[in-house]
Amino acid sequence: MTEQLITELIGKPFEIDWRKPKAIGSAGFYLKSFNPKSLEIEILKLNSKCSFEKRTRGILLRANYSNKLTEIPIPKENIIGITLIRGKENINPFFLSPMWILLKLGVSKLYARYFRFRLNEYSIDQMGLNLNTTEYEMNFIANGYLFERQLSFFENLNYGNKLKKEIKANT
Repeated sequence: MTEQLITELIGKPFEIDWRKPKAIGSAGFYLKSFNPKSLEIEILKLNSKCSFEKRTRGILLRANYSNKLTEIPIPKENIIGITLIRGKENINPFFLSPMWILLKLGVSKLYARYFRFRLNEYSIDQMGLNLNTTEYEMNFIANGYLFERQLSFFENLNYGNKLKKEIKANT
């Protein structure tokens, strides 16, 4: 697909406003399921490395599988729903560890988690992304540590009630 055709379908890439910078691209996801709603649509390979790019009238899905690049333009009006699912967090700092002290001082767990000594003090399961459009249903996974950054990107798309987030219970 040529850049000219993509621009006609979903507009130009967003320009960066250096006074108020916002994310114009997502981090990497891995495709876990791809269900086209018609048979004429090109099928993406499972486990493709994917990312999204913000455009003026939609988003552009870029998929890479064995160095074969595929681009799928998704117009805003074709998006039915986007669900971002946060993985389950396990927070178990030991007494007087740096993470425990920071949590007791009221520091956010998003910062305190980087001061753990042992791997079992903090862990988060992978996050999921479900994208439902008029032409496709897709499910993705990504590292759970990236949830806040991904949520920021999808909220900046300004799709209103099309974006939903689910947070699994902590232990």
